[in-house]
Amino acid sequence: QLLQQVPRGILEVMAVPGIGAKTARQLHEQLGVSDLQSLRNALMSSAASSILGAQKRERLLRLVELKHKSQRRTPLGFALPRGRELLQAIQQLEGVQNALLGGSVRRMQEDVGDLDYLVATSQPEQTIEAFIRLPQIAEVYSQGANRAQAFLSDGLQVDLKTVPPHSWGAGMLYITGSKAHSIRLRQRAIERGLKLNEYGVWQGGECVAAETEEVMYTALGLPWIPPPLREDAGELEAAEQGRLPNLVQLAQIRGDLQSHSTWSDGFNTLEEIAQAAAALGYEYLAITDHAHLFGANGDPMTAFEQRRREIEELNERLNGRPYLLNAIEVNILADGTLLAPDAMLQSAQLVLAGVHDDHGQPPEQMTQRLLRALEHPAVDILAHPTGRRYGKRPANDADWERIFDRARALGKAVEINGYPTRMDPPTPIARLLIESGVWITLGTDAHAVRDLQAMELAVGLAQRAWATPERILNTRSRDALLQWLHDRRSSR
Repeated sequence: QLLQQVPRGILEVMAVPGIGAKTARQLHEQLGVSDLQSLRNALMSSAASSILGAQKRERLLRLVELKHKSQRRTPLGFALPRGRELLQAIQQLEGVQNALLGGSVRRMQEDVGDLDYLVATSQPEQTIEAFIRLPQIAEVYSQGANRAQAFLSDGLQVDLKTVPPHSWGAGMLYITGSKAHSIRLRQRAIERGLKLNEYGVWQGGECVAAETEEVMYTALGLPWIPPPLREDAGELEAAEQGRLPNLVQLAQIRGDLQSHSTWSDGFNTLEEIAQAAAALGYEYLAITDHAHLFGANGDPMTAFEQRRREIEELNERLNGRPYLLNAIEVNILADGTLLAPDAMLQSAQLVLAGVHDDHGQPPEQMTQRLLRALEHPAVDILAHPTGRRYGKRPANDADWERIFDRARALGKAVEINGYPTRMDPPTPIARLLIESGVWITLGTDAHAVRDLQAMELAVGLAQRAWATPERILNTRSRDALLQWLHDRRSSR
């Protein structure tokens, strides 16, 4: 009854460290504070001075600002390295026997709300104290006997939970989620007369499984389910029926099929990017410089031929390790035509086509635009199909099933793009892509050597879409890839 008398957001206000029920009531009655946003507004004005001292007001404003920032989702490509850096620091804390970065990061979700950590320790309170003193922690939001919530300097929220070492597997399952997957597992446990929580699977007062995720799933009558699949998107039914996919793995990727050099808008030379690819153990690398940027101040075909000769020289000098493909990425114009000379389209070993301008067309118009581009005989791969960019534009809307089916019928491929601000297509559309049976390529869209690391993101997105290696061209050897390209050109 009391909760019905106050705005729902007041509970969020009371959760801010330093604001109890009395202060929350004063803020609500005197300043109209009803949620975190109105609290932020009050703290930024002088009105709160009558209730809060200057020092307390400043600290509360800092906490609320960080909380406000944390509500924005962070692309996985930016959150993952930050999360791993902090994980290394957590692993070094005294008393930590094991540590895991879980949550949406472990599930390889395209964007992340916070960083979720699990720690196995017999000294939870000491571990929490050591954690909040780490230099990476900018502010502590809440702290308890076995958990803490804090913020990094950029506002990224960090949650840490401890479990006893013998409950490690149960904690892993809990911290990884997703919420929908966890709810289904708890329901499954109840149906079997069991109880599931972050400390184990229980039968009466006895813990029957806790040490590993595998035994947790076994206790529920299921095989282990890979984290990228844990979204309540059919994975439990597939697990029951023995239909879980043999997901593609990063170690199976033999090359990258989208990269850019200084010949267009890249930051590294051909040799620099080739050496970086060699360090990753790649057999091949497609150099897909933008066709319209060749010869910006002269003849584009002259520049394209100069790059071809440089690629051939490098292939000879590096003994084809990796083998560089003389490829291009061509813009798909608003009407579906391609922005590249015919001679360049015919000469390139591999042609990617993608939308870079005129986004947001009506769905049917975008569908026709992409279909027309796919019909061009020179196009091998549809790149970053939806065109989404985090913080810039949403995914274009189109009849994706129709587009992917046509690409399959034409024997062409569609890209899963791992560039951190792209992660394209989004999981639901990527799932349609995999289900269509079309050929898939994984590309980093690298514009600098460091971007080649984004292949992990492309693989993670492919895993979330239930992709197996069989239809992914990058899992093929160099000779097999070149044979695929030869066969495509023979069928033009």
